[in-house]
Amino acid sequence: MSDLKNNQRRQFRLAPWQAVLLLSLYIGIVLNGAVFFRRFTDLGTNHASSSFVLAELVLVFAFTVFLISLVDLTGKWLARTLITLLLIISVLASYYMTVFNVVIGYGVVQAVLTTDVDLSKEAVGMGLLIWFAALALLPLFLWWRYVHVARNSPAADTARFKPIAGKLIFIAIFASIAALLAQRMNTSATGQAGVGQDIGQANLVAHSYVPSNWVAGLGMSASSSWDEWRVNADKHSPADQFQYSLNADASDVFVVMVIGESARSGNFGLLGYERPTTPLLATTKNLIAFNGTSCNTSTKLSLQCMFVRPSAVIDHGLQAPEVREDTVFSVFRKLGFTSELFAMQSEVWFYNSLKPNHYKIREVIAADDANRNQPVLDSFLETELNSSVAKHAKGRHIVVLHTKGSHFNYTSRYPREFAKYQPECEGVDGACSKAQLINSYDNSILYTDAFLARIISSLKDKKAILIYTSDHGESIDENRHFHATPKPLAPIEQLQVPLLFWASDAYLTHPARQKAFTQLQTAAKSPPTGVGHANLFDSLLGCLGVSSNNGGIDDKYNLCH
Repeated sequence: MSDLKNNQRRQFRLAPWQAVLLLSLYIGIVLNGAVFFRRFTDLGTNHASSSFVLAELVLVFAFTVFLISLVDLTGKWLARTLITLLLIISVLASYYMTVFNVVIGYGVVQAVLTTDVDLSKEAVGMGLLIWFAALALLPLFLWWRYVHVARNSPAADTARFKPIAGKLIFIAIFASIAALLAQRMNTSATGQAGVGQDIGQANLVAHSYVPSNWVAGLGMSASSSWDEWRVNADKHSPADQFQYSLNADASDVFVVMVIGESARSGNFGLLGYERPTTPLLATTKNLIAFNGTSCNTSTKLSLQCMFVRPSAVIDHGLQAPEVREDTVFSVFRKLGFTSELFAMQSEVWFYNSLKPNHYKIREVIAADDANRNQPVLDSFLETELNSSVAKHAKGRHIVVLHTKGSHFNYTSRYPREFAKYQPECEGVDGACSKAQLINSYDNSILYTDAFLARIISSLKDKKAILIYTSDHGESIDENRHFHATPKPLAPIEQLQVPLLFWASDAYLTHPARQKAFTQLQTAAKSPPTGVGHANLFDSLLGCLGVSSNNGGIDDKYNLCH
């Protein structure tokens, strides 16, 4: 009986080339079905553009065949393992592409690889588990049970030469198809890209479909890690390149830099939003607000570029930007400032790069006796700030606060007393309407308003200046959520962030600082083009009364000049 079953099983086994084609159809076409459907729907009756989508379909299929065929050459168990991972990751990626219309690229891959587990868990719900069970388990079972993968045996090299030669020809054919289509699409798209969108159509396709989007993102991540290591070894500090001096005594001054998370300026009441989401900040004395632009669309990428001189950032399009210099905090160190950092996230690589005298991440803060068994909210940072200011009572001190802000799941970002807008979005599975998502998001902005207002209140009797901006914006729609879309492809709301400045009355008693603040008010009435993260380096120094006689501060970016 067992022999009969084994014979039947052998009869149903697929040859490798058959498995490659079927897997390529499943991963390249079926898992991308929603993306292809949206593309055709968006184009409507435009037949010329529809032919582009058909070309994309063939290109995606050809690339998937090429990729799986290459993996198939690695041998029995390695091929099985790698293709299993390829299928699992593609299924998971297709869920977010289908349900949330997320563009999977370098930023998303970096976010997955570097975002702390606490935030990542909140984006995983029952919908993802059901999706995975429905689309991954059966293909995985069939792959392991019915696909024959040849063993790598030295004794069988001669016998295997012909199959390998056939595979190489197979790979070459589909690689050639993919290359020709990519070249044709790039040529056809020449001159059609938007202003500043210096990328080819094939590059857009690569970031629109599985598996090429996450494979490209993974490759870019590995490449950028190498480049980051190489550049960091030769990264220059502006404090060593330029001369900086204080025009006003800063011995008793406190600088507080608050980094928001996923907060877009379009939902801030004091920046024109129809809902009063910032009632406390809107009535705060000495507060100046800008509709700003972020330097990138994900936390890791923005933290790399938002505190350096704009000229130190070399843009590489869809790939990670290259940052050639140290941050503005290196200048503050040179000027004799102490610094501490407190974070509700765990971007330790960034915190170490600032070289603070002391820092605490979320896990350490939440473990404090006073915080145990409490909801982990940004309010924890208020206690840390007050303690830091008290410990450095003489001033010349910087405190950096890195918040959770408005990171999805939005409803988890605020206590119940801030649930003003109803109904809220309670789940993470895409079942919420746009109205529910916006309600929860606006409630998180309400909480940010109260959080910032309390911090400002605690600094009013000090000579203090506070700057707040978010790392990036956020897309909120039934068909497009979150952030981390590659910057050249990102919708504008993922780059729109608030940029707020506040100064205490005591801080403004010095004529030089009062003059700088007056210039800041003037700039707010007629904001320069592109105001935002690009202004942080020069404005943090300029608004404090720091000057440079050899080009260390660019007046074009100094909002206090």
